[in-house]
Amino acid sequence: MKRLRMMGLGWLMMVFILGTVPALAGGNGGFAGAYLRIGLGAPGMAMGNAQVAMVGNGFSGYYNPAVLPFLTNPVASLSYSFMSLDRRFNYVGYARSLPPRGGFSIGWIYSGVDNIRAYNSRGEDVGEILHGLHAVYFSFGLKIPTPLDQDVTGDGSGLQVLSFGISLKLLYERISDGEEFNYSGKGAGMDIGVLFHPLKSLWLGYQIRDINSKLKSNTNTIFERGSVLDNAFPLIQKAGIAWQLPVNWLRLAYDFEWSTAGQEKHHFGLLAEGRGLAARAGWDDGRLTLGGGMQVRVYKSVVVLLDYAFVDDLVGEGVSHVFSWQFLFK
Repeated sequence: MKRLRMMGLGWLMMVFILGTVPALAGGNGGFAGAYLRIGLGAPGMAMGNAQVAMVGNGFSGYYNPAVLPFLTNPVASLSYSFMSLDRRFNYVGYARSLPPRGGFSIGWIYSGVDNIRAYNSRGEDVGEILHGLHAVYFSFGLKIPTPLDQDVTGDGSGLQVLSFGISLKLLYERISDGEEFNYSGKGAGMDIGVLFHPLKSLWLGYQIRDINSKLKSNTNTIFERGSVLDNAFPLIQKAGIAWQLPVNWLRLAYDFEWSTAGQEKHHFGLLAEGRGLAARAGWDDGRLTLGGGMQVRVYKSVVVLLDYAFVDDLVGEGVSHVFSWQFLFK
């Protein structure tokens, strides 16, 4: 029992450390749910996460579920990140529009830290710590008819200026040595988004993220005097703009973010694309981001988008390399 208590204390200390290392950067990092605030997919991360008003890729629903009705093709998306400090962050998902006015997506984020060793009270190595963070997303978006709509036909084509979206997410965290210690937290949350598209070259977006999101855990199975913990996520809001310049191959994006944790962030992004190639650059509130991509037709009705993002470090933790694959079904 003493060994179990000592290991349990060590495990909870590790949970605290894993959760607060990002707090070196201040603001939201010291709160639960940091893995859901990294960003998603190489296209968005290469543009500094300035994505709340950007449409057109399979990761868009993460940033704003209201963009889903504007997808032109069904898309299956994968993302894999090479991160420092043995961290991992991966994603798999599927999204499509539902003509004439709807769209939906489903996705799974898996994050965690590898190669963590467990030691007992005598300093003996007793095995590897298993650490996993999960979030399963269910998102839906709908175009809302307004008097400002232009040339709308029965199939939903034309300029429809307003859409609304909602994401429900199931959250789970586990830290275990596979034998005596097993810490887990479960929870749920919700995101809401709005997209306003008044001109063919202009998009305005808004998202409120992590409404009532929290991880609830019970440490009675770890300690003789355990307790029930509610680790709430900070409520985050983002407002942004995306503008297609008169030169059709260039798009600019900007997001402003603020949260109940008192943090404010600025996100800038630039996208240049044409002839099946894309170049991206951004500024993610103090971090330089760069990336690019290309299209490859693998079958007459299947196009693969290959994208890469370089994300600079923030407090000396090391750079990240993000690779994404999107399979468009035309």
